[in-house]
Amino acid sequence: MEIEKNQGVQIDAYVNQVHDKNKVDPSENNTDKTAAKTDTVVISDAAKRIQEVRSQLDEVPDVNEEKVAQLRKEIEEGTYQRSADEIAGKIIREGLINDGVK
Repeated sequence: MEIEKNQGVQIDAYVNQVHDKNKVDPSENNTDKTAAKTDTVVISDAAKRIQEVRSQLDEVPDVNEEKVAQLRKEIEEGTYQRSADEIAGKIIREGLINDGVK
């Protein structure tokens, strides 16, 4: 088999073409890579305050154990006394709060 001189030139042209494809033009498609590197997340001051308040609320127990113990003691001793006006006022207040939430 005989190799012609022109085949070497064709192979060189192919190799150069492959190398050219691998080169990246700075103006082409480089913005996607740069954008990925420079993406940032900015949390507003209001969001930071909300996070702080939520973490503080997580530390507050759902039940006031001291108040429950005091009320339990009063009931057991028979000293738990509330007036009808106080009870009615709390029922009305609770109803107003629940209506406002709906």
